[in-house]
Amino acid sequence: MTKDMSHQIHQTLLNATQPYTLLNQAIATNGVQSLNLQPEALFFPYLARSVAGQQLSNQAAKTIWQRVEALLSDDVTLFDLFTEPNSTLLRRCGLSNAKVRTICGVRSALEDKQIETHQLAMMTDEELIRSLTQLWGIGPWTAEMTAIFFFGRPNVWSQGDASLKRGLALFAEKENATPTELLAVAAPYHSYFALHVWQSLDTDFFTQMAD
Repeated sequence: MTKDMSHQIHQTLLNATQPYTLLNQAIATNGVQSLNLQPEALFFPYLARSVAGQQLSNQAAKTIWQRVEALLSDDVTLFDLFTEPNSTLLRRCGLSNAKVRTICGVRSALEDKQIETHQLAMMTDEELIRSLTQLWGIGPWTAEMTAIFFFGRPNVWSQGDASLKRGLALFAEKENATPTELLAVAAPYHSYFALHVWQSLDTDFFTQMAD
């Protein structure tokens, strides 16, 4: 997404949310958000790290990934590392059996061309998410986050994301609106709207409004 497009989307959201004072203020305060399609070569590292860090604190996820990266060398890439014979070694890094199986499965799917990054990039959002969730251990949330943060899709909303659900409910309550109404206003830029909701929670925007 170009800088001009990011600014255009930001202005569109500002215009669309004018009837909702608090939401409009949050978007204005958060500023321009950006999403971009990542390089194809980074797909496996992105998805592997995403799976490795699920349901962990940021610090725990960072520590485990540092242990994984310590096993890499000029001769051993991340793609080389995540194979079945290395399962015990990977578990010693702190990865669960399920996470090792999931990441190794992604690797196998890429190697066997069951999925190909450039083809995923050309799919619709629904096709992309469906293709990823066909892989063992990859659920809707992981697929939706990948669509947003790796493929830079502008209009993905994760119904299963607890933070988004909570943030949307807070906005809806304060605006005397329904969550469905606010989502309709944010279309077709639900991914950007999600970025604003997450940022509003992270920066204690709601708490500040209550003071």
